[in-house]
Amino acid sequence: MRYRPLGQSGTALSSLGLSLGPDMFRRGRQPVQRLILSALENGINTYHFDCSQPEFLKIVAGAFDGIDRKLLFLSFNAHTDQSQDPAADYALRPLRERLRALVQDYGFGAIDLLMFHANGFERIPEASWAFLGGLKEAGLVRHRGASANTDRIRAVVDHGGFDLLKTVFDLDTNWDKRHLLDHAISQSMNIIGHDFFPQAYHKASDIVPKAARRSLFRPRAADPLAGSGTYAFLHQTPAWSAEELCLAYTLSQPCLTSVLISPETPEQLQKLAEVTERHMPPSVPAQIEMARFSAQNR
Repeated sequence: MRYRPLGQSGTALSSLGLSLGPDMFRRGRQPVQRLILSALENGINTYHFDCSQPEFLKIVAGAFDGIDRKLLFLSFNAHTDQSQDPAADYALRPLRERLRALVQDYGFGAIDLLMFHANGFERIPEASWAFLGGLKEAGLVRHRGASANTDRIRAVVDHGGFDLLKTVFDLDTNWDKRHLLDHAISQSMNIIGHDFFPQAYHKASDIVPKAARRSLFRPRAADPLAGSGTYAFLHQTPAWSAEELCLAYTLSQPCLTSVLISPETPEQLQKLAEVTERHMPPSVPAQIEMARFSAQNR
């Protein structure tokens, strides 16, 4: 595993972070703990928990039992799951109760990163900001972040109350968004990427033309060049899966401090963790630019 500095904080984050949410919680205690154990074994020290269910948090706390807290970077949402109005959760009383539970009841001791929703961060009451300021001085909430995509990134950056941005970054991230991320970095913000593998590219049948496909009965494609200028190469590059190529590309972006992954099994996590030590095929960046250019000019 490789690590990247979190600004000037002196903290280093693993280039891959593990994100766990309600879908994984519904699978039960054992799958959650197995994934966390696998992540620890692969050197992942960065974790984001997208679920606020008490039983889930107890499972997570148990999985970290015996691990030196100083070695971990733990991120939690300031709002509850699927909140209709995230800003309502940011009022002083519910926010205080939620943070008290995380720090004391579940035994996390401190919150490395508290994340706010793109649709609520501008409505955090002054009393809550004062409360968060006191927690930061006490070392109980070390960083504040907000989730946002292209239309909300500038608002997060210009707000001035956050030092971290969580956003989608994948093969299709356009230059307008990249410029916004550059703006965030110029304001000393750190960026965590997520959703690196677009759903549209999961199936070879969706992006590889029929003439370029191979099978057990047709080991040679009728037209090997049929997929040129498209994302077909994601499913045609030897020794690489489409997911691994997408992750390798995202990891190559210097603007990102860490990339969140949400594997379903320890085996999938292991394969993704290995990508951090592999060299992306040199032809891939050019193929990505060609595919993006072709898609924009259709």
